[in-house]
Amino acid sequence: MKTPLALSLALALLLQFAAAPITAAKNPVPGKTAPAASQPAGPAKAAEFAALEHKLLRTWHGPACGGDFTFKADGTFDVRSFTPGQNVLTGTWSLRWDALPPTLLLTFKTSNFKKTYPNEPEYKYVGKTLEAKLLELSDGALAFKAPNTDWDWRGELWDDEQ
Repeated sequence: MKTPLALSLALALLLQFAAAPITAAKNPVPGKTAPAASQPAGPAKAAEFAALEHKLLRTWHGPACGGDFTFKADGTFDVRSFTPGQNVLTGTWSLRWDALPPTLLLTFKTSNFKKTYPNEPEYKYVGKTLEAKLLELSDGALAFKAPNTDWDWRGELWDDEQ
């Protein structure tokens, strides 16, 4: 009778000890804050994140007038067929992994809005970075949403591109 009880207590202590770092991470000491990690911890996580980022590298076809995004390995992107004027936007992209879902950062560098609409102002995001939550990234679909409703975007690969 004493042996099963002793084993149960020993197992409980070992489990409590093993769970301690997890509990400490979830419940930090009051007044002590640690900066959020901006990069994955360890090579295994880095490889998983790199594989997910690699899925982004292609052309995603969005809704009518919503634009078709092409993400390139050099960290640039372009958006074609954007707006009824079929405008083109270019810029740089990155993913920030400090929270889930990850944040897609789109910095718009150029547009052809002034050429298409000479009497209208430049596209409002040129020279700015849009932070959007990456809601879906799979072999066939991409979806992201910005805090405002300007970019609530969903795209897919066409059958011949999969």
